[in-house]
Amino acid sequence: MDLTADQQAILNGSEGPEMALAMKTLVRYGESFDAQRLVPIKSAHLTGSFAISTYTGYYELLGKLVDAGVKVKVPTTINPRPGYDFSMQNRLIAFRKQKHHEDQLAKLGVTGNYSCVTYHTANVPEFGDILGWAESSAVVYANSVAGARTNRNSIMVDICMAVTGLTPEFGLLFDEHRKGNVLIKLDIEEMDDDAVGFIIGQSLVDKVPVLTHYPFDKVQLKNLGATMAAAGGVGLYHVVGVTPECPSLDAVFDKEPEQTITITQKDIDAIRWDRQKQGTAGMVVFGCPQMTLDEVKDVGRHFVGKTVTKRTLFHIVPSDYEELRKLPLHDQLVEAGVELFTHCPLAGLTVRLTPKNRHVITNSGKLHYYLEGGEYGNLDDVLRVAGVK
Repeated sequence: MDLTADQQAILNGSEGPEMALAMKTLVRYGESFDAQRLVPIKSAHLTGSFAISTYTGYYELLGKLVDAGVKVKVPTTINPRPGYDFSMQNRLIAFRKQKHHEDQLAKLGVTGNYSCVTYHTANVPEFGDILGWAESSAVVYANSVAGARTNRNSIMVDICMAVTGLTPEFGLLFDEHRKGNVLIKLDIEEMDDDAVGFIIGQSLVDKVPVLTHYPFDKVQLKNLGATMAAAGGVGLYHVVGVTPECPSLDAVFDKEPEQTITITQKDIDAIRWDRQKQGTAGMVVFGCPQMTLDEVKDVGRHFVGKTVTKRTLFHIVPSDYEELRKLPLHDQLVEAGVELFTHCPLAGLTVRLTPKNRHVITNSGKLHYYLEGGEYGNLDDVLRVAGVK
């Protein structure tokens, strides 16, 4: 790899052994993808927000950086909290060292937004920005909807990018890798963006899908991409006439698509949990990625003046939760029996000890993919199971 004089000096130890280790990690990472150089980033986003005992190497690196007085060199945000206070098992078993971990992140200068929807307010990328982000749902949104550029980076690598302000140049940072591979045609009667994302993710892996025009709003684009990223490793998608790099098919296809997939209403409906079994769900779960205030308003209106018959959880972007608390809707949701949280539902619900909670129903395609026993239903399904429709 062709390093600048300053980069080589850091690798050689000019800023201490901790920074040398971070630089060495990035160089090795880049070389594995044939990167020729490191380039500056505008911001970083970290995925390692959970204090899980098995991530020993990550915590060791954080500790060394903190002890050396290292600070992040670019604005850096962090993924959601894991739900330490959500259950006794989380407090006593899963995330016992969470407070210490958060203290370490703060000492590094990380912004404590604790959200996977970091692009919403805390870390808003602009078109063409080079980023060093982890968290698949944030990466795909930044690339696709904002038109910024970042690869699907991982835990450990992300903190090295944050403290150096650099990322290896490869993959989705180059124009040629942002072209479409697969054409997605929509032949549906009722849009279900999470189901569409799940089908696309399951149909292709590590490709760039291009969807024919549909007037998705930002919330739908968020959930569509998050599910694609979870189910199929998608880091970038285009929607004709909607996403910024795709004013037309010609703009993103240099040649004929490798494949054309048509998604029908029957395909979407097949993702849903069998209606006869839906009532056996122990919980109804919203918010993976976390809900924005607009989502809370849109979904929450169905609960106003009613009472849930099944335990119902909303997981909300922390800054938006603070805004919600100022609105009458907050108390109306609480009165309806909705439980409001700001942690990650996947982490919070991973350890479920009571048999009745073995199955939960969610309208999140991402949570459906990742959470064992996380069954999928569209919005009508989950509202009906919650007892408000």
